[in-house]
Amino acid sequence: MEAGEFIITCEAIPGRGCGLEKSQEELLEEARGNWATGRVHAVSITDCPSGNPALMPEYFAQQLLDEGIVPLVHFTCKDRNRNQAEAQYYGMQRVGIENLLVMTGDYNGTGWMGQPRPVFDLDPVTMTQQIQSFNRGMGYPNFKGDVERTTPGTFFPGCVVSPFKWTEGETMTQLYKLKKKVVAGAQFCISQVGFSARKLQEMLWLMEDNGIDVPLIANIYVINAGHGGAMNRGGIPGCDVTDQFLQVLKDERDNSEDKGLEARLQRAAKMIAISKGLGCRGVHIGGVGCSPENVTRILDLADQYESNWMEHLEAFEYPQDNCFYYYKKDPETGLNLREPNPLTEDYSHDKKVQGNYALSRFAHHTVFMPGKGINGIFASRERSLEAKKGRNRAHGIEHLGKVFMYDCMDCGDCGLYAVAYSCPMVKCPKSQRNGPCGGSKDGWCEVFPGEKYCVWFKAYHRLKPHGETDTLQSYIVPPNNWENIFKSPWGATNIGIDGYARRQWLPGVQPDEEARNGVKPPEDAPKDYS
Repeated sequence: MEAGEFIITCEAIPGRGCGLEKSQEELLEEARGNWATGRVHAVSITDCPSGNPALMPEYFAQQLLDEGIVPLVHFTCKDRNRNQAEAQYYGMQRVGIENLLVMTGDYNGTGWMGQPRPVFDLDPVTMTQQIQSFNRGMGYPNFKGDVERTTPGTFFPGCVVSPFKWTEGETMTQLYKLKKKVVAGAQFCISQVGFSARKLQEMLWLMEDNGIDVPLIANIYVINAGHGGAMNRGGIPGCDVTDQFLQVLKDERDNSEDKGLEARLQRAAKMIAISKGLGCRGVHIGGVGCSPENVTRILDLADQYESNWMEHLEAFEYPQDNCFYYYKKDPETGLNLREPNPLTEDYSHDKKVQGNYALSRFAHHTVFMPGKGINGIFASRERSLEAKKGRNRAHGIEHLGKVFMYDCMDCGDCGLYAVAYSCPMVKCPKSQRNGPCGGSKDGWCEVFPGEKYCVWFKAYHRLKPHGETDTLQSYIVPPNNWENIFKSPWGATNIGIDGYARRQWLPGVQPDEEARNGVKPPEDAPKDYS
């Protein structure tokens, strides 16, 4: 990638089992064959897709490494806390794994004796920060209180973005989170599955216009009618197939002797040529039937289509009806003009989106904003309580009020401020404190489609009427410090030990008056030894 080559990766999904299953042996043989073509830069290994247990990708990666094949290990935030993640970094570095694709991960699927408890201790932004801390040498205090460091690591972390969102609120918050991921240290980006060249170009241009200077690799999914139907029904979160596109896939299956195979390969090849023409720095090939023969066929066809890629845009243009586009349409090409559309999406009167935000906003500016309203009286009282009764003091009235308004779980490190007063720990099944995951659709949460809006979609539309959506891309929120659980978050705020006080402002952002007057963390607050 650093040499400027057009990157090609092929996906491998190990699945369940200890590694001796026939399907895994076939997958290993497929990986060997794709690597042997000399055209593939890495084999990309998934991490428990669909939230179901599977062979951990680093074990499959180690076998590839032993045979001289370069792996790209998917490393998700699901099912591991920050200590488990650090332990896995040590193991992966010890065997020579370097390339990581960091992502949120799918919500939990099936499990032994029922659905397991979700674990989303870090999000992709803070996990990338942790990886870069590992690369500098993890700092930790020994029993004497001195700081020691581990051997610096050599990870090359990347991230994921979902360009194929059909609403303004989802498109913009995906961009905001991508910006945070790159500031955190992501070195490249791979797109989510999607089938709109115009939306892919939109993300490329948004990255350029916002100074996000990392290579974007396009996700090329070789799709058949079966997988298309699952995406159409919402069975694969974050991946969307329209009714029109699904009918095309069914016709290809029903009207050809090869069940649509050649049509699938040609479409994938055209998508590669288009992605390269648009300016993507590589492609990630996944989906159905990625054998060495099929991958070679796809890449050969892509070379043929490359010189006249704009003639094949119909193969890569299946957007939803009434789709939001940031840029105006070019009537000649069907792609974009470098001219923004007005941001007109309006949920200001949607009670399910706005909730009790008006009241929360009033309380925030009257009570919690330093130097405003009755904050002086409030802060003095909280400091007095902390001094007299300590961190473990009773805070039942405070907690009861937050339960009534926000379903508070009493985590003690309140993140309400970061998501426009929609708790990311309770209202988001994946506890995303720095931006949305890729699974939402039409503004709805992937876990509760049609029932609950994504908290970040709500935050965008709560802040938009006030002209404050930029606050969603202004700072990185640190991970929840669970030392504060069942303790007063008001007290934590006033002595400066919560995430609010420890926010990391993005480069070029001018903190507002509230931030400048904020309380600084005390000397004994949790430290980042990186």
